[in-house]
Amino acid sequence: MLAGGALAAVWMLPDDTDNARATSPEMLAAFADPPGKGVLDGLRFDTEMGVQGKPAELKDFVQFDQGLFMSQECTDRCNYPPSAYFTRRSDAGISFVVEAFRPTKDTTMVWRGLVDGNMVRGTVAWTTNRFYWSRTQVLEFSGGLSSEAVDLVPG
Repeated sequence: MLAGGALAAVWMLPDDTDNARATSPEMLAAFADPPGKGVLDGLRFDTEMGVQGKPAELKDFVQFDQGLFMSQECTDRCNYPPSAYFTRRSDAGISFVVEAFRPTKDTTMVWRGLVDGNMVRGTVAWTTNRFYWSRTQVLEFSGGLSSEAVDLVPG
């Protein structure tokens, strides 16, 4: 029953405004691929991202390598390191979830996406925690398989 509850917590939420720390790392680890390997490794997608419900305003690329996920813009602009990704196969494609924590600030980004053939789409819940308030902004991203090679994720 606990595993089903964990799946519900990770995959079945109706929106992405939940706090990124709501699902413990121990619960997520039960669904992880072997360390350093992932089913999406070697894929890179050219994407556009913007505030949910509004036109995309940022060009980016996301990639999967060595069991890690990274968004180039989030790494360059906000210092988010590559983070482990977790997957689940379904008839719709391969769903993934990533919890990226910014080490220099109390902020997290929870990525939930779907890779369907050569396309990727999903949402990102970006939560900033301060002493007296928290703020979550939900973004959407989508894109297609890149013609560029995957850069090795820095370790």
